[in-house]
Amino acid sequence: MKKIIIPIASLILTIGYQNTQAQSSTNNNKPKIENKMTVEQNKQVVIKFNNEFFTKGNTEITKELFAETFVNHSAPPNAPTDASFLVKFVTGFRHGFSDISVQIQEILGEGDKVSVRKTITATHTGEFMGKPATGKKIVITGMDIETLKDGKITDHWSLSDFMQVFQSL
Repeated sequence: MKKIIIPIASLILTIGYQNTQAQSSTNNNKPKIENKMTVEQNKQVVIKFNNEFFTKGNTEITKELFAETFVNHSAPPNAPTDASFLVKFVTGFRHGFSDISVQIQEILGEGDKVSVRKTITATHTGEFMGKPATGKKIVITGMDIETLKDGKITDHWSLSDFMQVFQSL
């Protein structure tokens, strides 16, 4: 009896192992449906955001380009982390500055992330953050990282020298 049980148990284990391997192999061959956009398409979304939002002041573009779950990781403490803070900032910035231009020096993408190194130039022609117009031209340098999913920006990080430039006005 023992002579029969051992080969049968061995056969069951082998078949079970082969079935597990086959299922694992089948699952590994399924295409991932995480992000349908290519890196180049994601870069175009970020370029469009910079041109429409910052240069043209089209704050409505956030409805088209931001995911419903958008998070601004660079919002100041106690500020909302949705698109509202960015919209408020750009609206005020456009009130205080004219001749706004965004030049993208470098744009890099990998996977679902796009990074931009950019320069924003403008002229201080109106009141902004309590500071009356000076007529001075400014140059702000900055870097952004955006995460995208299905053509929408889901996360935003930004660093710039804006506060140093603003203090020099």
